[in-house]
Amino acid sequence: MFFRLEHNCIYVTDMEKTINFYENALNLKVLRQKKSDSMEIAFIGNEESAQQVEVIHVAGRTKYYDHGENSVHFALRTDDIEAARAKHTEMGCFDHDVPEFGVYYIKDPDGYLVEIMPVRK
Repeated sequence: MFFRLEHNCIYVTDMEKTINFYENALNLKVLRQKKSDSMEIAFIGNEESAQQVEVIHVAGRTKYYDHGENSVHFALRTDDIEAARAKHTEMGCFDHDVPEFGVYYIKDPDGYLVEIMPVRK
């Protein structure tokens, strides 16, 4: 028996804005997308990893979701963390550094944190 991690899920207030952010900030693309009268779902990712992010927008939802005190996030590795940090700072989505671990965080349009990690050698 095995278990393979497939995706994480986030609920967003604007599907197009979210997809544009992840495309520009992290080079993630829509892998598949479905829409009904009540919701729209997109799976985003890239060929670097089998892991995906499921993005859900409930029709009519415009109020941001409350993330509470729990800092739930997902992480991506990069081969050039300094160039990535410069890009995210320029985009205005840089949130904070954790220098003792060599990582930093960005925030997406709905306030979700994304950890950016260097490739470990």
